[in-house]
Amino acid sequence: MSGSNRHTESSTLGLNRRDFIKGSAVAAAFPAARSEAAALDAQENRAGRRKPNIVLYISDQFRWDFVSAYGLNPMQLTPNLDAMARRGTLLRSHITNQPVCAPSRAALFTGQYQNKHGVWRNGFGLAPDAVTLATELRKAGYTANYIGKWHLAPREGEKGTHTDRGRVAPNERGGFLDFWEGSNELEWTSHPYEGEIYDGTGKAIPFSGVYRADFITQRAKQFLNTVHEPFLLVISQLEVHQQNDCNCFVAPKEYAGKYANPFVPGDLKALPGDWQKQLPDYCGAVKSIDDSVGEIRKTLAERGLEDDTIFLFLTDHGCHFRTRNAEYKRSPHESSIHVPLVIQGPGFDHSLDIPELTSQNSGAHKSDRCDAHAVVRCRAACAGIDAGPQLHTAARSRDGRLVQRGLRSDL
Repeated sequence: MSGSNRHTESSTLGLNRRDFIKGSAVAAAFPAARSEAAALDAQENRAGRRKPNIVLYISDQFRWDFVSAYGLNPMQLTPNLDAMARRGTLLRSHITNQPVCAPSRAALFTGQYQNKHGVWRNGFGLAPDAVTLATELRKAGYTANYIGKWHLAPREGEKGTHTDRGRVAPNERGGFLDFWEGSNELEWTSHPYEGEIYDGTGKAIPFSGVYRADFITQRAKQFLNTVHEPFLLVISQLEVHQQNDCNCFVAPKEYAGKYANPFVPGDLKALPGDWQKQLPDYCGAVKSIDDSVGEIRKTLAERGLEDDTIFLFLTDHGCHFRTRNAEYKRSPHESSIHVPLVIQGPGFDHSLDIPELTSQNSGAHKSDRCDAHAVVRCRAACAGIDAGPQLHTAARSRDGRLVQRGLRSDL
């Protein structure tokens, strides 16, 4: 590598390290980190560097092996995600710590196990004072913005009463206090072609005649066309999750019937479940999510934001199509806990495969202190940023070269 190239990589990694340390719970948990973040701030000011934007795209119940980049599914349903993987970083062994919606999302946003963040089943909410990715990035100068499914507001009110399944009070939004268009339980406030989400004041935003994933994509594109930097944006789709009140997966009309003879993953073939009737529409929903990712990335490029934005794609849990229990997840089997994670953007565009095990709360130490948000820790690890002894890992480039990623002395 030439000297100029080394300088370019070092500058990018230095930026990410500063942002990671300042914009995560490391700064809250360890006083020494605050002084290091201040020193890195000073370095950044001298160098005139920019803070990267962050787009976290969450699909729901998306099997990892349906991303073609993992090399197991020949259907080529995910050309946009595959392109991200070729250019960026593909994590091959990412798991969710509890494969059901709310607990997984709580781990994702706090970096804690469920015995600490308190959301050990659906229906519980994050504590109003929870330390999350949003709260810490706002301290670092970011806006924290959310569009789509939330599922982290308490479902049960006082004396067992049920709360609104859609509207989410500001103190129940986990620190996403800037732009908000969401629904706590989107599966119960909408159907694939009609329903509503709610803005920051609780006003309904209805949709009809447009596929739900496309509607969420439209709202995200509208936001990106007016946003100021730096920003954190979470785009949280309900697809490819089944529609609860019909127990069916629903593909968009343009893909209905297109995948009538789908590839069947090996873990499903020998077991009953309901994959036989559900897989065709599931494949169509997967394709719709990949289309959405392509639309969001196109909007970022059109606004000149693509090279300054870290884009992460993942899901809350997988789907075993009732082959392991009477549900689609909520089991310790690989098809339930193994989830995709693809990252592209500053510090990640190295065409890398990461084989080591990572998880939604991989930042949790033995002390159970939340020292970092798992996805941001993953971002740090992949970019060669040291944020604790558990972050040292190895990565393999697409041409097979083994690249050791760890603490760099030149940061």
